[in-house]
Amino acid sequence: MISIGTQYAWNLLAVTAMSFQCSMAGLSVVAARKKFGVEYPDMGSGRFSSKLNEEQWLEFNNVMRVHQNYVEGLPIATITTLVSGLFYPKLSAISGAVYILGRFIYGLGYASRGASGRLVGVFILDAGLVTNLIASLVGIYHVLSKK
Repeated sequence: MISIGTQYAWNLLAVTAMSFQCSMAGLSVVAARKKFGVEYPDMGSGRFSSKLNEEQWLEFNNVMRVHQNYVEGLPIATITTLVSGLFYPKLSAISGAVYILGRFIYGLGYASRGASGRLVGVFILDAGLVTNLIASLVGIYHVLSKK
């Protein structure tokens, strides 16, 4: 039987912060759309963005990629934070915070320096993500092996 203690609230805070941070990255895309005149549904390779010069196109697509990558990674980050938090709430919340910090650094680096600028953030966010993934699997294993 898994019981949820009050420490689990830290995990809920972590996934709420992840969701908020992803939404803020989305607002950066809205600002870039307005700045460069890239209308919906253009995702950076359509008719509107084809009218941008190379520098504008790259800047727009870097901002777009920061948000899209967050959207792609958010399900595993939230699920592993919530699952590992059932077994190791403090470790999971700290790992969630590491993920959030890594995402912040990733976003700043990618938006300002392109794909190569994301690497420091990738290593940090992956440390939090992998920790929560392993903690999830270990916790599940311990519960299932008791039967």
